[in-house]
Amino acid sequence: MAEPASEYHLQEPNADGRGQIPGPGLSGGALADAVVPPAPSGSTGLVEKLTSDTTLPVAVDDTVEPSAEAAAADTAPGEASEADPVPSAARRSGPYASVHSDSNYGTMIGQLFEAVQRHSGAPLPPESVSRELADYLPIGNEAEVAQVLKDNRVAVLVADRLGSGRWTTALQLLTNVQGEPLTLRRVRREAGDSFSMEGLRGNRRTGWILDLRETEESIPASCDFGLELQQADDLRDDDSYLIVLVGTELWARIGNGAGGLAKTPAPPEAIDLFTKYLESAGIADPKSWAEDHRLCKDLPQLRPGQVREWAQTLVRAESEYRSATGRGTERDSDGFKQVVQAVVNAVAGWMDVLWKWHSEPGRTSYDRNYLLLAAVYDGAPIENVHDRIVSLGRALGEKNEGTRLAGQQGPGLIQLARQIDAVPLPDGNLQFPGPGFAEAVVRYFWRDRPELIGSFTSWTAKLCLGLEPDQQARLAQRMAPWALHHAQASRQTKLLYRVAEDWSQDDDLVRHAHDLLVTAILDPEVGQLTRNATTRWASSGESSAHLLRTLARVFQTLVPTHPGLMLRRLGDLAVSQKDGVAEAVGMALDALWGEDELRPQVRDTLDTWFTSGHHGLRRSAASAFMNLALQRDDSGQPALLTAPGEALPDWAIRGWRTALEAEEPTALGRRACAVWLDAAAATGEDAADRIVATFVQAVHETAADHLRGRRVLNFYRLAEHWLIQGEALDWEGRSRFRAALVRSVEAADPRGAHGRREGESASA
Repeated sequence: MAEPASEYHLQEPNADGRGQIPGPGLSGGALADAVVPPAPSGSTGLVEKLTSDTTLPVAVDDTVEPSAEAAAADTAPGEASEADPVPSAARRSGPYASVHSDSNYGTMIGQLFEAVQRHSGAPLPPESVSRELADYLPIGNEAEVAQVLKDNRVAVLVADRLGSGRWTTALQLLTNVQGEPLTLRRVRREAGDSFSMEGLRGNRRTGWILDLRETEESIPASCDFGLELQQADDLRDDDSYLIVLVGTELWARIGNGAGGLAKTPAPPEAIDLFTKYLESAGIADPKSWAEDHRLCKDLPQLRPGQVREWAQTLVRAESEYRSATGRGTERDSDGFKQVVQAVVNAVAGWMDVLWKWHSEPGRTSYDRNYLLLAAVYDGAPIENVHDRIVSLGRALGEKNEGTRLAGQQGPGLIQLARQIDAVPLPDGNLQFPGPGFAEAVVRYFWRDRPELIGSFTSWTAKLCLGLEPDQQARLAQRMAPWALHHAQASRQTKLLYRVAEDWSQDDDLVRHAHDLLVTAILDPEVGQLTRNATTRWASSGESSAHLLRTLARVFQTLVPTHPGLMLRRLGDLAVSQKDGVAEAVGMALDALWGEDELRPQVRDTLDTWFTSGHHGLRRSAASAFMNLALQRDDSGQPALLTAPGEALPDWAIRGWRTALEAEEPTALGRRACAVWLDAAAATGEDAADRIVATFVQAVHETAADHLRGRRVLNFYRLAEHWLIQGEALDWEGRSRFRAALVRSVEAADPRGAHGRREGESASA
């Protein structure tokens, strides 16, 4: 990379903060959706020698549409092609490049769990709402929309693109409704579901947000959505309000009869919004930055969310310049000009600079691999750097690049750093040329060498395994948001699959695979794409057992946001015969049982699986039920037992029956049965009779007779295990109880010679 005009270099932060120059942050604002801001027109990068008539062989970062060959190559197991029929942000609005100059994994994961809560219909935390509105500027027609909401209890915000400010406008309007503060909630629903105003009934002083912004959203025509929105009597009775967020195309199809409720937000002037963000972050003389000719000519083209990304980039660049050089950034100073140029490069994705560097004569794969390695490490010190470079070259299948350098052969650390336009610091860290540079390098590689993505991700996973735990976590934390950004840009899930597959193989990395997939599924840009992909992975014979177990935890996490869909996805996984997958599904359902709102759906799901014709579903259901059967109430009784005098529900009896129909009892089944028999032997006659009746019914009361022998045999095995391992009574007491229990089961056997013995009880 050509040397810039001065010694100014910005330092790309490490995930743990080492070498990071902290700068003021930006919170809240008009960013309503994930967005990809356009590159400034005419941007030329750091390198003055790039002439205006230079033709770049690649488009600005995210504008390249995958070729048919690339789309065909970009298929994870179980997929025919990942080519996305939905227009990406780039295809919708011309040349785009993501900034992502301040990717923070901790923030990303925090937002992940906030998103799960928001999608689940839980109340939005006031502190989260305040944070999102911290830099809010009123839309031009806010008073008009507020009047519609006041008069009708319903308002519809319509816009044709993500990042138009609908979400934050809705928060602002509902927060400022007169009277006692509203409890804000997002209406929980799944894409394509119908909608009824009756579903909102009974929630006093609630501000509802029905979010239909996803590209794949739809409302069934039979719903008469526009007319349904007019039925606001329940909202008035509850003193509540509803705001709908919807795209222009979908509203044209479903909004018949409700045109008077719909308004398109008139966003604030982009320059004013940009200035507001900078002022909020503590930038001196923010107006001077907003009026710079390299920025102001493009700001009016941006949506509010894109303006915020540009402002975030400038805030970070300005802070890092001051810290790195000790100089000011007053208007017309060298610092001012260099910060603006760094911002221009960052929002353009550094693509022109990287293309120029890669195209220089004499550039070797050794140089390219060092650049990629330094980016993966995010500027942190690299132990045995030459060995790492050779290792990467071999992983990528390079020939004649595998000789280890010794002594003073090859470039040293300072030369290597300068060759990539970075500055080596005394502590071993690198200062990169500007915000987002490290991620841009990796994304350039992914775009430039798509055939090497699999080799590269496998190598990074192995690299993680060879590092100390803290280094391993930092590398994974850097790679996760980069993989997500790549999916957003390319509209492909191949990279997500490969990263998740590799990371799922390791106990320390699997949590990062889980978090990455949950984040992608909730992402407004690629959420539906990822949901479709994970459905295919779950049923693919090529997906490893490790990945399938990770998906079980992912689907469990997302059940509160998409209950029906994610329970069905767990069902898809349950049929797998691969090691530990059915058990992982059972553990997921057991965890979900603890959520009171989800318990009826989990119970219905289990009951359906108990009688399924598929062995995998029955095995997962049995595993989940055994976990539930282990739970005890405060008195020590099995939690599934009903109140005294009440029979156990039929679904619970079917759960025990399913467990008894396994090839042989599982360790979990033995433990659960021991809990129940201990309770039966140590408590009163009522509980004992109900527990004994449960096992008798589980063994015998079913029309299916072909597995009766197996149920009887497994029950004897469980009773024998309890006799040896049980805690209630002494050995003789357990022996007497077991004998009476066996007699009860035998007496109820319709095949027995003596039939049912009246009045016999195991508690006698």
